[in-house]
Amino acid sequence: MNLPRPVADLICLGRDIVSHPRMVLLNRGHHRWTSAGVIAAAAVASTGTPAGHHLLAAAVLVAGPFWALDVIGALAHGLWQSGRIWSDLECQCCGDDPDDEDDDPDPDEPTDDDGFAADIETWLKDITPTRNA
Repeated sequence: MNLPRPVADLICLGRDIVSHPRMVLLNRGHHRWTSAGVIAAAAVASTGTPAGHHLLAAAVLVAGPFWALDVIGALAHGLWQSGRIWSDLECQCCGDDPDDEDDDPDPDEPTDDDGFAADIETWLKDITPTRNA
């Protein structure tokens, strides 16, 4: 079954917040706060319209829980960074995970006389041009 991306993300968020609430909160500390933007846009759009309060209420009902999760996540991440809570966790976004480090930062750049670019350069030198007579 192919679900739209936002629906699949909501399902994953619901599953993860139940099974790993501390990790979800730490990761939400890095969230882009798009839900706050939705609420702000609805507030601007609703000004001066007769049914503006309905639009704002709908935006708060839809985006409000995500905005609250972002705020709680930002607070939790700040407390985590200061070492006050969850010292046994590493943040996936800003932690020093050894698996995230790249051993060779630029693998295409040749080191000394080896590498992909050096192989191509050698191959190009070895090719003899053919002439049509």
